[in-house]
Amino acid sequence: MATAVYDIVEIELGDGSTLTLKPLPIKKLRAFMDLIKEIDLEENASDEDATMDVFIKSAMLCINALSPDSELGKDKDKFEDVVEIPTMMKILEIAGGLKLSDPNLLGAALVGTN
Repeated sequence: MATAVYDIVEIELGDGSTLTLKPLPIKKLRAFMDLIKEIDLEENASDEDATMDVFIKSAMLCINALSPDSELGKDKDKFEDVVEIPTMMKILEIAGGLKLSDPNLLGAALVGTN
């Protein structure tokens, strides 16, 4: 019997459905990393809406890679209807390896909020 070297996590979405998460394969992780880099772009660095859009696109990429049949990975309106911020951040953490404790990303996400 094989041993998995990562955890598989099942999370509940706002509509009561569940989503199974695990780390992205390397090919999809590269695309994920390219999206996350957009946060560092000067035009996005001071705009919290742009940062939120990057997080949403990245989470949708994760869902699409792990559950290609899911509408959540293709339909932004559907995604925004059933996914809350903590759930989105958990998707980014588990599938993309994005740690919530990264001060650079948290700072970018919280620009302009006090």
